[in-house]
Amino acid sequence: MATHQTIAGFSDAELLQRMVDTHGERFHAGFWALVAQEVMPRLPAQPVVVDLGCGPGLFLRDLLQRYPHVRGYGYDVTPAMIAHAQQLGCGPQVTFAVHDVTAQPLPLAPASVDLVCMTAVLHLFDDPFAVLAEATRLLHPGGLLLLYDWIRRPLATYLAERLEGEGEARLASRQRWLRLFPVHNKYTSDDWQWLLAEARFSVLCSARLRPHFEVFVATPQPASK
Repeated sequence: MATHQTIAGFSDAELLQRMVDTHGERFHAGFWALVAQEVMPRLPAQPVVVDLGCGPGLFLRDLLQRYPHVRGYGYDVTPAMIAHAQQLGCGPQVTFAVHDVTAQPLPLAPASVDLVCMTAVLHLFDDPFAVLAEATRLLHPGGLLLLYDWIRRPLATYLAERLEGEGEARLASRQRWLRLFPVHNKYTSDDWQWLLAEARFSVLCSARLRPHFEVFVATPQPASK
């Protein structure tokens, strides 16, 4: 599968550091308030949570700090991300592993998961429906999908928020973000709603938590008889 590194030319170390540095911008107080209000009340007391595309593992670390009875699994295609996650000290309740979901299913039984989370990763897949089908396989009836991803923005706005440096460094930064622009700005909010409906998910709630990020809480629709 394509990664932000292969598209933009980031090294694994550069992207890892960027994700660590910007973690608080994505997972801010408003995000956790939504989780507390819209997600956790719908889960059992000891939920099983999968973070697909977990990056450096900080979301599962923070989730466990807030909800100590969580059992978590974090998967990412980049070994450097998993190596960082495994050093967070999450303990035996959280398992991190390198895995490419486009190559093989996740090593978990059907209907064994209460919550599947995907943050800023589903837009990377050429076939998002295959990934959503894997989420459906994992979730038990009534389980939840927490999708938190990019929303289309105008090019000028997107670049203005991201350009760094001066002179040659600024030109290099612009080229990097121009390569990422069509990937990050692939979907509108309506597109995400349509994708979820086509994949037979019912959206329970959604919220624009950042100007360029929207979160959707959804549940698989019952299988047709």
